[in-house]
Amino acid sequence: MKRWLVICLVCAMLLAVLSACSGNGGETSQNRTDEGETLNLAVQCTGAVSDLDPARAAASDTETITYHLFENLLRWEDDGSGHAVLGNGMASGYTMEQNVDGSTTYVFTIRSDARWSDGEAVTAADFVYGWQRLFSMDNPPGTIHQLYMVEGFDQAWANRDGTLLTGVSATDSHTLVIRITDQCAYFLDAFCAGTLTMPVRQDVVEQYGAGWANDPESLVTNGPYHLAQDLTDGGLLLEKSETYYNAASVRADVITFSWGTSAESAYQDLLNGELDFLVGLPEDEITARAEDGTLTVEPEPSTYALLLNNLAAPFDNETVRQAFAACIDTEELTAAVGDATLTAATGFVPHGIANRDDQWQTEQQETQDPALPEDLLSGESETEETVWDYRAVGDYDQTTEEVTRQERAAQAQRLLNQAGYPDGQDFPEVTYLYEDTPENQAAAAYLQSLWQEMLHVTVTLQPVTDADLRTQLLSGTFTMAAFRFDAAYDDATAFLNRWDSTAGAIGGNLIGFNNRAYDLLLYVVPETASNAGREACLHDAEQILLESCGVVPLFYYGRTSQLADELGGLYGLSDGTYFFWSVGPADSGPAA
Repeated sequence: MKRWLVICLVCAMLLAVLSACSGNGGETSQNRTDEGETLNLAVQCTGAVSDLDPARAAASDTETITYHLFENLLRWEDDGSGHAVLGNGMASGYTMEQNVDGSTTYVFTIRSDARWSDGEAVTAADFVYGWQRLFSMDNPPGTIHQLYMVEGFDQAWANRDGTLLTGVSATDSHTLVIRITDQCAYFLDAFCAGTLTMPVRQDVVEQYGAGWANDPESLVTNGPYHLAQDLTDGGLLLEKSETYYNAASVRADVITFSWGTSAESAYQDLLNGELDFLVGLPEDEITARAEDGTLTVEPEPSTYALLLNNLAAPFDNETVRQAFAACIDTEELTAAVGDATLTAATGFVPHGIANRDDQWQTEQQETQDPALPEDLLSGESETEETVWDYRAVGDYDQTTEEVTRQERAAQAQRLLNQAGYPDGQDFPEVTYLYEDTPENQAAAAYLQSLWQEMLHVTVTLQPVTDADLRTQLLSGTFTMAAFRFDAAYDDATAFLNRWDSTAGAIGGNLIGFNNRAYDLLLYVVPETASNAGREACLHDAEQILLESCGVVPLFYYGRTSQLADELGGLYGLSDGTYFFWSVGPADSGPAA
């Protein structure tokens, strides 16, 4: 079957997901009761939120709340399909200049009407302090190293002194200048719209100390909401901020974020009208919707992959690795695992990662051939709406040969024979490490049986804790393992840079992968001015990695969510961050 057809169908699903994080799956919740004209939203988080300091926001639940309390230079806006795109935030605009030495200078103009929740003006100095304090914090956030490209980073980090970060400065109260020494395709979305570098009030932090961000009395914010009440162990109450420059567009007056409730109880609350949004449907509901074809799964930027150690026998032999990989049909494996939120992997970089080739959309509109059959369309092509996804672009127009189980076995056996182990003879017993979860156990059992059947080799399964697995992977004392890889930031390099031969295990190269062509492609990526050229290098590098078979992608992760039937306006990022300020009655339209 043509891969282009599969990808188009997947793309349509992805867009439907993000535009309908609101999908109700056939269930109908009771209408909420609004008091007068006040719109109150009740949101269920998947985990407790214990720190509202934006620099420490890492998990998606914490980031969701942080984005409602604080706003960076840029902000995330709905592109009309439920997918978040960049727009102006505290900055009314910016300029970008490429310097002759290869560095880049950004100049942001802070809005004249930008205000903190206590009425004070937001200034460029607030942003400078937000960047500088990262280096002097107790237990600095681990993500601080992602700022390596900012001028002065090395000196600031070595001395734990943010004033040495010369690349961030304010020329006046409304002008912020940021200079980066290397090109960074994701700089704006990761650091000018992200939570790590959001502005912070120096006088507030110094007056209240470490607990400044967790008390409604001391937490001064500049976003659409302010913290009205700390519900202690149960949640947080946010109220619309009247000092926010765009308060007229904020529809919900009050948002209550809660946690600690089981998926079953939360779902019942949604059906009863006591809850407006939840992440994570109950397993029974997921199964039922999967069976009747109404399940909508949001892609998570995470990949579960098999690792074959290039530095340990017998997998130091590429042909052996190819034999083990040749046995695997990821569709068959994913079905065997039995989790409807998982999707068979087609590459190492998962769905949900940005495609930065801004020309791909135009080319597809002009050259899409063949056209999709009319019975697969809902009135118009979805191609224009899906180019933001790296995986969709990478898989587009790829063909998949129909290979039977018997043909896979024959190919794998030929490879193993070629490697010197005819019919599995004299092949050493190897141990497969994996984190002990039901899904991982099912995948491991499937692979163990598959390799025994096709290659006549013995693989011993060893379930371990996540901590033990990480320890053995980092030490290199493993032969084969499986591991979940999550996106550190929204770019394919977050998945591909780790396999550079110079990275070492600490840098992420857990299998000792060493390929000169791969290294060269990654070296060229940050030097490539063209987004199209950059993305082409990344896709080529990924193909080299896959062909080596040291990393064998198995499946991608997904999540489920539901918004109350009568509501609309929800949008989000693929990492599980949601934006609720535009949510309101679906038939009333957005606020003015």
